[in-house]
Amino acid sequence: MGRLELKLLALLVLLTGVPLGVAFWLSGPLFERSLGAGLNPTIARALEDAVDVYGEYVRAEKARQEAVARGLADSRRLATAAREGPAALERALQTYAEAPRVFTVALEPTPGSGAPPIEVHTAREGAWLRRTVEVALDGVPGYGRLRYTFGLEKAFLERFERMETEVIRPFGALTADRERVADVFAWSFIGYLAGALFIAALVSVYVGRRVTRRLHHLRAAMEAVAGGALDARVEPAGRDEVADLARDFNRMAERLGAFHDRVQYLTQVSAWQGIARKLAHEIKNPLTPILLSVQQVHRSYKGDDARFRRTLDTAHEVVEQEVGTLKRLVENFSRFARLPAVTLAPEDLTAVTRDLAAAHPEIDGLEVITPADPLTLPVDRGLLRQALTNLVKNAHEALRGAAEPPRVVLSVEPTRDGGARLIVEDNGPGVAPARRAEVFEPYVTDKHDGTGLGLAIVKRIVIEHGGAITLGASALGGARFEITLPPAA
Repeated sequence: MGRLELKLLALLVLLTGVPLGVAFWLSGPLFERSLGAGLNPTIARALEDAVDVYGEYVRAEKARQEAVARGLADSRRLATAAREGPAALERALQTYAEAPRVFTVALEPTPGSGAPPIEVHTAREGAWLRRTVEVALDGVPGYGRLRYTFGLEKAFLERFERMETEVIRPFGALTADRERVADVFAWSFIGYLAGALFIAALVSVYVGRRVTRRLHHLRAAMEAVAGGALDARVEPAGRDEVADLARDFNRMAERLGAFHDRVQYLTQVSAWQGIARKLAHEIKNPLTPILLSVQQVHRSYKGDDARFRRTLDTAHEVVEQEVGTLKRLVENFSRFARLPAVTLAPEDLTAVTRDLAAAHPEIDGLEVITPADPLTLPVDRGLLRQALTNLVKNAHEALRGAAEPPRVVLSVEPTRDGGARLIVEDNGPGVAPARRAEVFEPYVTDKHDGTGLGLAIVKRIVIEHGGAITLGASALGGARFEITLPPAA
């Protein structure tokens, strides 16, 4: 585990642990206050009083109803109604039967009196616990006993019973075991805290390794680039800042590689230019004395030896031809050595290519394709024209002796970033893929009379314009040279 990963782990655990630790520190007083607020003697006494109130209510209600029954038995109203007849007794009982919680009021006749039994019922909804009180009658002719049935609401009584079973008894048990309940709450909270810290640690390890792994790959790629491996790249996984950094690093490494290739090529070309300058100087100086000496010898001979004269004429002709060849070679060396620096100025590339085609009518099959609108970029008109001329002439020379009609296409097209693309392609034999990388090297050529400097000059001109040149296969069947110029700054 790396240092950054450990720091991320510590940071996430700290950010999680500090609030949880504060919560745990406050949980003790909070639990104590909560338990103290709920499990206090006042509430316990109130619950116990509720049970007592329930019992007192039931007893009081029973006593009240029994008192009502006795009062009715001793009532003079019944004695008066009895003298009026059974109908009057029934009306008197109906008044009492309509009282709350009363179900039945009945009079039982005295055996042998011949009086009819009288019973008044009252229908009541709901569940009731019924109780019956029987009271002896005195003063009601023909009747010896009063039966009085009343009820208590069953739901009301069951509610008190449930409260005693579900609330009062458990509350009493909690009150008696208050310290253990507080410990259970505390340890449960500690367990939750430990679980939260463990999950935070797992998340931090996962996130930390995910981030640091990509940073480690990025660091390894940076070390590789620093060691000279400019082709090192990083896979930009994800859409966060680390992935953006990886993509920026890849672009930087790509540009650095291109810049390194350009600098290396320009350094190599500069070295070859120095060699060409020295060769031109060393070869050019003795050529003139050699040619003059041979010419003088040729002119000075006045003899009559025909055979020697033919030998002398042949030597004179050979020396003049070879000296001419060396002079042309020296001139090419000199032009390569004296290649000027690029001077940029806004130019219309369509006009440059059209002027080039008009200046070389000897090139058979030359086609120019340009956009309808002007395409202006900062270029060195003379050097860029020289580069395009070299490419067009190379293509034309590659088509010598071809069976098919020669075609050389020079096209100009804009790029998406505001730059330009100049393409020279032909229907010749093309260049083998294995040799495409070395054709731009100085003095590399397949021509028996070539110097191998044309494409090297082209590449140097393109590089000094800030562009790039590539060689590939053309759709026409031959070679395709593509020059890419950057947009104006």
